[in-house]
Amino acid sequence: MELPLGKTVEYRDTFDPTLLFPIERAVAREKNGVPNPPPFKGIDVWRAFELSWLNEARVPRVAIAKITYSALSPKIVESKSLKLFLNSFNNFLFSSDEDVVAAVTEHLTKILDSTVEVELLFPQSWNQDSLATPPGESIDNLKLPPVSEEKSLRESDASVHETLHSNLLRSLCPVTGQPDWGTLVVSYHGKKLNRSALLYSLIEHRNFQGFHEECCEKYFMLLDKALEPTELTVGCFYTRRGGIDINPIRWKSGGEALFGYKRLSRQ
Repeated sequence: MELPLGKTVEYRDTFDPTLLFPIERAVAREKNGVPNPPPFKGIDVWRAFELSWLNEARVPRVAIAKITYSALSPKIVESKSLKLFLNSFNNFLFSSDEDVVAAVTEHLTKILDSTVEVELLFPQSWNQDSLATPPGESIDNLKLPPVSEEKSLRESDASVHETLHSNLLRSLCPVTGQPDWGTLVVSYHGKKLNRSALLYSLIEHRNFQGFHEECCEKYFMLLDKALEPTELTVGCFYTRRGGIDINPIRWKSGGEALFGYKRLSRQ
């Protein structure tokens, strides 16, 4: 099957799980020096805002699908293929909402070789899905270090426990070259981080071509090496493209509770 991203694709209105396209994680991890097994745990949280199907009365139902799977799965799902797959539900009749959850779960589990959790959020509960602000202090208004200055991510050997964020995360799709925008959150207990150097790194990263998961793991590896932390969590919370936002979160030593994976205001 050929990767659909960046190509003109006919939209299908008949349920079609063959539209799903898996991508091996190993290729990007090898490029970014992530060992096997990886030195982190994690999850990928996807929210699909364009989901509709027909109920038994042939009346459309709409929902937001929240899809979660492990960062240790051997594969990810390519985002455009997921959009096409979910769009194939539009004129398909499902006997119940539970059948929709079962269909998404079954076919994603099959292509990812991993357990997948699927939750549907219906209109009556949308206002209960409270938005979050990024935790910790922002680094976005710091002064950048001089171009000639060494930009080590470690400022000192002092032990620090802090949470920081930046809304300046930007990367490029590795296939189309189109920009992806997001918020980086870093929480750690380790050697003191040079905040200005992290800001400089984010600006340098703006033309990095990689999938969202790859970007998150790149920063995890950089910070893990520089800070020698006992605890580290890195989350990349991207805005929507194609009606889907993607949120990779990586951690070691208990970082999985990072503000409950709530949707950020800009998402």
